[in-house]
Amino acid sequence: MYGLAYVLVPSRFASLQSELDRTLAPFRRGGDDTFPRAKLAFDDATDTLARVQRSKFRYNSDGSLSWLDSDAALSFDLRLSRLSEHMAACRLDEFEGTFAEIEPDFDAFVRRFTDFARLDPATSRYGRWLNPIGYWDWWELGGRFNGAITGDRRPAGADQAICSGPNSGRAILGNVAAALGAHPAGEEAEIEANVELVGSLKLAADRNDDHWLPTALILPVGCCADEDRWVDRVGWHEISPGTRACLNVSADADFRRLVRAAYERFSELAAAGVAYHF
Repeated sequence: MYGLAYVLVPSRFASLQSELDRTLAPFRRGGDDTFPRAKLAFDDATDTLARVQRSKFRYNSDGSLSWLDSDAALSFDLRLSRLSEHMAACRLDEFEGTFAEIEPDFDAFVRRFTDFARLDPATSRYGRWLNPIGYWDWWELGGRFNGAITGDRRPAGADQAICSGPNSGRAILGNVAAALGAHPAGEEAEIEANVELVGSLKLAADRNDDHWLPTALILPVGCCADEDRWVDRVGWHEISPGTRACLNVSADADFRRLVRAAYERFSELAAAGVAYHF
């Protein structure tokens, strides 16, 4: 999925790339390969896997799986190819039942049919160590939202100069854009189209112009704890109480009120419009 983030940065900067790197770095998705263990939290999947083992499903002749009494999202960690191999070995085109009927031993089920090969040694549970405030896989200035923050939408450049770095998904999108006739954007043009004064966004909010409200707002470095600097309107993300405290709004203030409060407090700063993948 893709979102538009307004990242608050100083209104004067030597390098926008450096400012965005510094501001967005804490929110990169990742695990031990990206962050020190002290920055990570254990995402425990054990109980979910136990529900998967007990949940009834139907294995269809086309190789797909349909949950009969549970949420299909439970299949996220399943290796469906392993189930297909098992069905082929049993010479079954279709099956209706549970994984517990196929493999009653829970640990054996996890090893055979999921992405987890072993228990985590630190917790003796199944799961992953992840950045608990990881919200983006990659980002680029403007991108598919090129010009949105200034209220002047433009075609996306095929190769944005200011971004989080090489990424295969972004490269594919760039190739598609190039095939459709888009042209690479220079860094100066990118900045002109995708950086706006926060004070101007405040005026746009007062006029209720379409471009004042992003998907996510990232508060400037140092204004509060990192876990409170990211706020968005993605349905499954809760707004931190620390964010509301930082912006001096009521405990029930919604995203729109938080954005307006940020524009009022940080009106002397600039905002960069960043397309991000999550």
